[in-house]
Amino acid sequence: RDRLKRAIDDNTELRKKEKDDLIFSTLEQWPSDIRSKREGDPNGARPCLTIDQINQYIVQVVNDIRQNRPSVKVRPVDDNADIKTAEVFQGLIRHIEDQSVAQIAYMTAAESAVRVGEGYFRFITEYENDESFNQVIKIRRCQDMFSVYLGPHMMPDGSDAEWGFIFEDYPEEVFRRMYPDAKYHQTDFDELEDFRSYWNTEKKIRVAEYFYFDYQDSDLHYTEDGKTVLDDAYIKQEDKSAISKTRKTRKRTVKWCKLTGIEILDERDWAGKYIPIVKVTGKESFVDGKLVLWGLVRPAKDTLRMYNYVAS
Repeated sequence: RDRLKRAIDDNTELRKKEKDDLIFSTLEQWPSDIRSKREGDPNGARPCLTIDQINQYIVQVVNDIRQNRPSVKVRPVDDNADIKTAEVFQGLIRHIEDQSVAQIAYMTAAESAVRVGEGYFRFITEYENDESFNQVIKIRRCQDMFSVYLGPHMMPDGSDAEWGFIFEDYPEEVFRRMYPDAKYHQTDFDELEDFRSYWNTEKKIRVAEYFYFDYQDSDLHYTEDGKTVLDDAYIKQEDKSAISKTRKTRKRTVKWCKLTGIEILDERDWAGKYIPIVKVTGKESFVDGKLVLWGLVRPAKDTLRMYNYVAS
């Protein structure tokens, strides 16, 4: 609850600007109060023309990205790697991208970054089919970037974030159908108190996927045969090499759960080292300790509004 509240509060001002940029790029370029005055003029409605001068540049940048498609490249980098092994990994990753139609995820995130300054795509695991226990990795787009929040991070792709949310707001009748055993009465959400507006309204219930790190303190041993092993794994070994040195470390695992703010609907370990949400960044800068993001639209808005006014 604290983390989602913090994420939303810290990004409220930025997301408001990004939403305004998105609306502007979809040709709603007149401020509502000015449009109302012009269209409701007692002397007769005055035109509010919108001359689209921005989407051609957005399309140009996005098409350049399409011509130079983003993809994963595997390279051997140390003595224990070889070119053939890298080629095997490259083939596996290419298969995942092909099966996921990953270019849709990449381009959705890229176009969002071009328009408003940031976009997202994600990794998931799912069963191969309804009659299988085998799981496959898929790359999926985050169509609504405003439903994604990452914890504090410095890297432009968000790879150093320690937690992240992806949420969706469901009407109560849809939520009851999807989660028949979950709490849904409005009185159930009274325990949220000051957090209620972040999770529940009278008409909708927010269901969030929450990724986070869990840390466990441990000892790391370096054995005489040149291997490193954690203490719990070393204890289980039958043939133990002598320990030459030991240091304290923290074992990090990724956790996933789905929750509503008042209860956990599902949870499990995530088989990976990072929060599986990838951020795609446009232009960025830090101003007074706050991150500012923007795309092509924001610097052009005043000029294009003046153009529309003169044309009208």
